[in-house]
Amino acid sequence: MTKELRALLQKLDTAKQEVRTMLADDKTNEAKEKMDEVRSLQVKVDLQRELEETEARGLGGLELNDDGNIEERDMQELEKEYTGIVLRGIRRRGINEEMRSVVREYEQRAVMNEGGTNPAIADGDVGIIVPKDIQTQINMLMRDWNDLSPYVSVENVTALSGTRVLESDADMTPFADVDEYGDIQATDNPKFTPISYKVKKRAGFLPLTNELLADNDANLIAYITNWIARKAAHTRNFHILNLLKTVTPKTLADLKAINTVLNVDLDPAISRSAAILTNQDGFNWLDNQVDGNSRPILTDDFTQPGRKMYKGRPIAVMSNRNLPSNTNKAPLIVGNLKQFMVLFNRRFFELASTREGGDAWRRDTTELRTIMRDDYVKWDAEAAVFGQLDVTPTP
Repeated sequence: MTKELRALLQKLDTAKQEVRTMLADDKTNEAKEKMDEVRSLQVKVDLQRELEETEARGLGGLELNDDGNIEERDMQELEKEYTGIVLRGIRRRGINEEMRSVVREYEQRAVMNEGGTNPAIADGDVGIIVPKDIQTQINMLMRDWNDLSPYVSVENVTALSGTRVLESDADMTPFADVDEYGDIQATDNPKFTPISYKVKKRAGFLPLTNELLADNDANLIAYITNWIARKAAHTRNFHILNLLKTVTPKTLADLKAINTVLNVDLDPAISRSAAILTNQDGFNWLDNQVDGNSRPILTDDFTQPGRKMYKGRPIAVMSNRNLPSNTNKAPLIVGNLKQFMVLFNRRFFELASTREGGDAWRRDTTELRTIMRDDYVKWDAEAAVFGQLDVTPTP
């Protein structure tokens, strides 16, 4: 947003406020005259905004810097200003026309027509996307909460539903022998499987006390991002594990059974890129296994200190609470989860706040609602084996 547009928006907002004051004082004639100025300013604002949008499209949303190179125009400044408006809305403070224009510009440039936003913000409301800098914090925190989505294929989509066509893992026939000057015959065609998705809305709300809202921006952001990260990671893990549980379980009695899964049950290409997902019980059993020379069978992953590997396959560990064992049988999922399933993610979290709805009015709090949209679709059912590892303690 240019300085010219900011100045016009400020004048427009001031003129509107003067009209409201005149109407409240029953000065109808003065209000009518002032409305002529409001209309004139509104026309100027619309023209100035159209001019800036036209210029932005001409440069692909970018402008030249002092060195003559194309770069994003004041994106960091815009991001900071947009974040302040989001926090202002959460605190139920008024949103004027200039702030609305910042929201429109940010969502146009950052969201790139993702949809699902509400540029027409009422005063004190914030039905808009979470700023990108906070999105980054949320994603980082989700890793701390053992988010499983990095292990599966994630595809960001803009539509609520759609179809992807994926190549089927079908048997191939070799090319036919051809005599010199002989005719080349048609070969078998690749086979494709349509995969449909339909993103679902998943949401929850968080009561915010007045004491928290009165705190500084950094503390408010930290509290909100931590809550969203925990809920989002748990939500994703819940649906990922539910899809994995649709695989017919296989009993794994010992290390030899695990080796059979890697060597026989999985395709060699899948096995080489496989990972092992288990809970605390399963990891404890693996971590206590030793070879004939009393050396641990698990090795350290030097790329990620603290993570263990089995035969070169990384091990991801979930808590027993989120991935429970069943009568001394711990879940041990082996395979390439990126081939097994696709997480269709309609990008960005959305926020909205209210001080009147729900229990907020009775408790004198502000309720913050968060919405995420995604879908979880199985791709290659042969890319993972759901094992049940016998972890019965030896006498």
